[in-house]
Amino acid sequence: MTDLLAMHDIADGQLQSSDDRRLGRVADILCRHQDDGSLKAIALALGPEAYLRRISSRFARRVHRLFKGRFERSVEIGEVVEFGPTLRLREKADAYNVHDGEIWAARVIRFVPGSGVSQASLDVAARSRSAPAPDPRRGDVWVSDLVGTPVIDAEGQEVGHVIELLIGRRHHRVNAILTGSYGWLGRLGIRTLVHRLGWRGPHEEVLWERVAEVRSDRITVQPRRAAAGASVTEKR
Repeated sequence: MTDLLAMHDIADGQLQSSDDRRLGRVADILCRHQDDGSLKAIALALGPEAYLRRISSRFARRVHRLFKGRFERSVEIGEVVEFGPTLRLREKADAYNVHDGEIWAARVIRFVPGSGVSQASLDVAARSRSAPAPDPRRGDVWVSDLVGTPVIDAEGQEVGHVIELLIGRRHHRVNAILTGSYGWLGRLGIRTLVHRLGWRGPHEEVLWERVAEVRSDRITVQPRRAAAGASVTEKR
């Protein structure tokens, strides 16, 4: 069973409930550091602030001060039973805090002639929604903030920049970082094909077990031998 690619297989995917109702598209993925040092994807975020965060975290924080998370919603990643262009959820639409995940977009396009969106319909939808998604805990990480971050080795040499993250389908933990052209192949959806042909660029897949520190401006990784030794010690 192959791992999921965060940006290719999850981000921008259409959430659809078991009763075939569309709940919006995934804008970002929230990850949480675990006690064992791993990083686990826990929730899928929807809403304008989540999309803006992919453009600029600083700009998104400013927008948050304006909207205060009013239009933000989230769904636990464990609720997804099928990944693909459409991410199918296990429950019916009324079981989630989303209801109409793209209502914020409707507030804008209602001004477009012929859109069919009225203020009355927006008011009805707004009353049917539940409370906004909770704020992330201290230390939680958004995938959008990880993408583009420099990856540095213990000697301070740059290994590359985060292009993609490999996430386990069952446990939803981040298994590896993809950098360079190999990462872009993943974003384009042809990484598996190229890998079967036997090509893999140097230092373009970094196992998460090698990650020593995650900061806003860089991710520091251990040498491969040191990481392997640490893994053996943990097993013992």
